[in-house]
Amino acid sequence: MKRFGLTLALLVSTGSLASEVPVAAPQPSLEDQLQMLNLPENQAPAMISTEKLYSVQSRYSPLEGRFELGVGMAQDLTNSAFLSSQQVGGTIRYHLSDRWSVGLAGSQVFNSMTETARLLMQRDGIVPDAAYAKYRANLEIGANTFYGKFRLGTDTVLYLDQYVALGGGVVGLNRGPTAMATFDAGFAFWIGKSGVVRLGMKDHFYRETRELSSSMTHHWLGHVELGWMPGGSHRVVQ
Repeated sequence: MKRFGLTLALLVSTGSLASEVPVAAPQPSLEDQLQMLNLPENQAPAMISTEKLYSVQSRYSPLEGRFELGVGMAQDLTNSAFLSSQQVGGTIRYHLSDRWSVGLAGSQVFNSMTETARLLMQRDGIVPDAAYAKYRANLEIGANTFYGKFRLGTDTVLYLDQYVALGGGVVGLNRGPTAMATFDAGFAFWIGKSGVVRLGMKDHFYRETRELSSSMTHHWLGHVELGWMPGGSHRVVQ
């Protein structure tokens, strides 16, 4: 009887110990683990979607404290029907910072009569009443509104600034010099650390005096300019 009781006690004790030992859960397969990492299309992980990410790139070639020398040509797009005008000139700029600059520009203007004007003179003996510019000179202050880049190929990147400039100066008309206001806007494409190509539109606003009349006139010129910045800065922009 004692042996039967001892055996029963051992069985009960063994059963209770077995029930207290935790059973290990089956491990998921590698395929199941990889499947758990998949996300629905067009959805980022929650941790990434709540973060604000910023990317800042230094200017490839700093401008501050550098001179820019440029030569260019322009076509008057708003001249009268009797005249065609082109100009060539030069510009010198000093970059106060990567954003601001001051410049001095001067140009020589070349005028020719259009076919309409020649017909009036040859057929009817009428000389068109038109004013024309001989030269222009102005001082301006410019601002780079944004800096960017685009790729020309796998390994070639072109950097650019969009710029605007305001200024004033003098225009020499066939009836004498007069004051003018100027506005310029366009893009500066930087070539390496020293070269630049500027494409833009420039407005010259002044009083135009003719034989029989006078009026305030806008002259819009499309222009292209090739520039070079001697020297160069090797500082790193943070």
